[in-house]
Amino acid sequence: MKSISIAVCAALALSGCTIVPTGPAQQACRLLQVASSEADMAPAWYIDAGAVLERCGQQGARADGERRACFASAQGGYRDSKDCEAMP
Repeated sequence: MKSISIAVCAALALSGCTIVPTGPAQQACRLLQVASSEADMAPAWYIDAGAVLERCGQQGARADGERRACFASAQGGYRDSKDCEAMP
């Protein structure tokens, strides 16, 4: 989990830079994509990851992050998963 946090911090830091070497930025985006699809994290993490991935050029990443956040909330008992299934 610590390595995922480091990866997220690196991706967030890289997304805020105006001049970033293409290779490291693309690697950070790919790493964040893998982490967001494989990790079981807090709902807010999915929303933030979706926003960063959208800046990386991934179409629909923000909506996907919000949907994953919804399912994470449902898993924690805070929402009904049927609400998440109805999301676009």
